[in-house]
Amino acid sequence: MNLFETKLPIQRNVPIMKTLSIIFFLGFAATAYGQQRITGTNEISIDQAIRIALDSNYTTRGALYNLDAAQYTSTKASDNLLPTALATGSYGYSHNLTSQTSIFGTPVDPNLHSLRYNVGAAVNIYNGGFDAANIRSAGYNLDAAKYNLKWVRQQVAFNVVSAYINALRTKELVATNQKTLAEYQAQLDRIKGLYSAGSVPVIQVYQQQSVVSQQDVQVIQARNNYQNAKADLLFLLNIAPNTYSQYEVGLAGIDTSLNALKSKETEVQPTPSLINSLLDQREDFLAQRASILSSEAAIDLTRSSLLPKLGATGGLGGFGSNSSLPGVQIIHALNAGLSLSIPIYDAAQNRLQIEIQEVQLDESKVQLEQAEEQFRSDVAKGQNNVLAAEEAVAATVTELQSAEESLRAADERLRVGAGIQVDVIIAEAQVQTARTDRVNALYNYLLADKQLEYLLAKTNY
Repeated sequence: MNLFETKLPIQRNVPIMKTLSIIFFLGFAATAYGQQRITGTNEISIDQAIRIALDSNYTTRGALYNLDAAQYTSTKASDNLLPTALATGSYGYSHNLTSQTSIFGTPVDPNLHSLRYNVGAAVNIYNGGFDAANIRSAGYNLDAAKYNLKWVRQQVAFNVVSAYINALRTKELVATNQKTLAEYQAQLDRIKGLYSAGSVPVIQVYQQQSVVSQQDVQVIQARNNYQNAKADLLFLLNIAPNTYSQYEVGLAGIDTSLNALKSKETEVQPTPSLINSLLDQREDFLAQRASILSSEAAIDLTRSSLLPKLGATGGLGGFGSNSSLPGVQIIHALNAGLSLSIPIYDAAQNRLQIEIQEVQLDESKVQLEQAEEQFRSDVAKGQNNVLAAEEAVAATVTELQSAEESLRAADERLRVGAGIQVDVIIAEAQVQTARTDRVNALYNYLLADKQLEYLLAKTNY
């Protein structure tokens, strides 16, 4: 299969009435829920959160260190082409324990001083192609590290966006549960008044008290969910846990206006040509391709061990010795030479290593092909998620309106004595469910839209 083979994305066509319902709801939700935001001491906008994470997130910092290491490795590979130079010097002293005489019978001085030095250089004339392959491999690794850092920044930004939207969702659910609790409490006060007037039995008071207590538990759980969601977000920003309570999230920077929604409805959908261009341009795929090229060059590195190597040396040296140090006379000499090494037999270790590397290279190519197919699938699912989220937002408008009307009717029947408290309790629960569904639908839509933008590389950090 060709690595650049494409599949047609799923197209969508939202009916006009449904679109208008979504537009109406988002405009209402942005206003209503924006007024219920929890006030904090230090509200972090979504853009601020992304900037903080790109500077402080552990994953980003790790990718940056990896890039630094790749840059040093590339420089090291290039510098390996330069000649090497070495200077050495030594002094030696020896003392004979046995007396000696010359052939003329004169005593020989038992002390001997020696001096030696050498200044030389060596250069690889041909290293079996090792240096060229090493430079290519290091260069491709450097490219992969650059692409990886760029894509890691996109991943970190999207993870922050996802965590931020989830924190907003749980925060709005706190407000929703608190509103419902206040309504339940008001209903309880009303039932108590009716009981005091002798209009309803005491069991209805107990029933409503139970409902209030259950909703109080829901509020506590909603607050805990928000605190945990906020903790997940602030962890990505590398903010100390003991300061989490000082920060809040808000809708600043998140566009839910009518114009934004309309523009998304008319936005051009991904085409096969766009998908193919993204496969050629997105940094994660570029990093994988660069790694494959580096692996190919690494095979040449191993193959160089099977080829002859030729090197040259040259230098200046000197040596001298005498019984007295001042009397040492240094004999200077120039030296030069060539060295040739030819591998004969290495128990087939390098050939086997090449075969292993070739298998690993084929595996990397398969992984790249799989990643490209996964990308096409993710884009198709991302479009499906956006469509489903939009439809869910529209559906929750009707759900909430119907639930509120049902509660109003049940309450009115109870007031005139034609209904029972259980009907009101059931209707109250339906209203709370509808409110929860509405919040979840809104933020699921926002998240699905951001995820599709991330997949299509529409953001650049």
